Amino acid sequence: MVTERSARESPEQRAAEQVVLVVDDDEDLADTCRYWLDGERFAVETAYGGEEALHRLDDTVDVVLLDRRMPNVTGDDVLDEIRERGLDCRVAMMTAVEPDTDIVDMPFDAYLVKPVSESEVKETVEELLVRSGFESEVREYFALESTEAALDSRDVEELREPEALSDLRGRLEAVRAEHEAAIRNREAQLDRLNRTNELLRDIDRAIIDARSRDEIERTVCDAVASAHEAAFVLRRTAAGTLRCTAAAGYGLDPSGVDLDFVDEAFDIDGTVEDGFAFEDVSEAHRAAVFGDDAADLDAVSALCVAIDYRETVYGALVVYDETDGFDEESAGLFSDLGATVGNGINATQSKQLLNGDSVVELEFQVDGGAGVLAGLSATLDCRLSLDGVTRAGDELTCFVSVAGASGCDAVAAAIDAADVSQARVVADGDEESVVELRTDAEAMLSTAIDHGASVERLTLSEGSGTLALHVAADADHGALVEAVTTAAAGVSVVAKREVERSVQSADSFRRTLDSKLTDRQKTVLETSLVSGYFEWPRGSTAEEVADSLGISPPTLHEHLRTAERKLIETYFDELNPASADD
Repeated sequence: MVTERSARESPEQRAAEQVVLVVDDDEDLADTCRYWLDGERFAVETAYGGEEALHRLDDTVDVVLLDRRMPNVTGDDVLDEIRERGLDCRVAMMTAVEPDTDIVDMPFDAYLVKPVSESEVKETVEELLVRSGFESEVREYFALESTEAALDSRDVEELREPEALSDLRGRLEAVRAEHEAAIRNREAQLDRLNRTNELLRDIDRAIIDARSRDEIERTVCDAVASAHEAAFVLRRTAAGTLRCTAAAGYGLDPSGVDLDFVDEAFDIDGTVEDGFAFEDVSEAHRAAVFGDDAADLDAVSALCVAIDYRETVYGALVVYDETDGFDEESAGLFSDLGATVGNGINATQSKQLLNGDSVVELEFQVDGGAGVLAGLSATLDCRLSLDGVTRAGDELTCFVSVAGASGCDAVAAAIDAADVSQARVVADGDEESVVELRTDAEAMLSTAIDHGASVERLTLSEGSGTLALHVAADADHGALVEAVTTAAAGVSVVAKREVERSVQSADSFRRTLDSKLTDRQKTVLETSLVSGYFEWPRGSTAEEVADSLGISPPTLHEHLRTAERKLIETYFDELNPASADD
């Protein structure tokens, strides 16, 4: 079986994002915060000290998590420099220094006392990013409120200047009195943001435990309806009609939801216009969706977001809420939720594909040099077979066996092709060579992978050949076939069959692995595991693990690499027994 692994897109490959800078001389803590925040809607960078932070800070940074107690250049120094430069970024002090009245006049936006939790860090960053868009007077109010909250955690008698807290509260009251309406509006916005973020975290946890697409859709609808008025999930059938597959709220029944009123959210090709807000949820619309319960609702807003993963659209989520409208932040968060659900569906189908006793095999005929690899086999008049493929952003890295031409000739021909960004010889043999090619134009393969398929085999000779894909039994086979056959000219489906898989038992897997590992390698692996060497941040360094075993670090690494290779080989041999016999 050809294996595929998705790689996280690099910051350069992602769209322009808001930037969060974590500043702390404790590198492990800084890296931990970055790990917590990585994968959110913003880019995260680290600076291991005040001097490094001052070199990085510019007007592209939106939020700074700033430690106060650092050598040479302290967090207070960095904060003063930020304001002196006039940088318009929000700053959260994140420190073990217990707050006192000396912070009253410090120009920060939030104050976190260590130790901090993942949820505390995430919620603070998300709120500060939203507060960046507030009016300056309202931002001042929330900053003062954060300072008061930090001091409120102390007994007044313990403060150096208790009257400073009283003066701060007076300033707070004055600012609120002057900007009452704007502050109330922004408080409501932050409340919606916090509720939506809490909802997203609940759904993230639930999706991890879900075992099927139907279960994911039901879970999402139940969670969204608990925080809003109602929600339902739509799928577009092969015939082009909409079908409601899950619903919750106001006693909604999937079979009873009238979908005529949500069809406008879909483009002519069936793709949902992501973040589509219904301008007018009329009484007729409400009655069609909620039936007799519509009379209990006042102003109702509706939002439709795509459920997608990469280029695959699985459907749409429609959310109803008894408000005057979804603001931009809420719409953006729900769009992220749609992507999370799509990722969960893809992952669930991948697990079913990996663990199921049987899968569906789709076989395609490839003609006319369809794609980079087929074109290469035609150019070289040789036979190519795909051994493995990995993905990084839009680019695929393909490992290809070449028979009938040398590896050097294959690399030279690939480099001449405009769609190959990099090529090299991995192994050059007399009868067969292995080459590595990087391309963003192998649409047939990338489309299959986007739809959750496993590339079982691809063999090509003189520009033509066969492609076999394995997909989960409950996947949308029709949508996959249509996507693959339209991705490249000359590709047509020729067969669909159910394939029984030879599943190795856990005991058999362990026995096979035990026979390959030496006692010393097992000891090194187990010691590294229990000592936290494989955690991030690491509980023990390589030097500490080696010392506990009475060996040198290079010897430890040698044993680890050998044991890891044997473990990985055994795993992939179990996935693809045929390759082990070749």
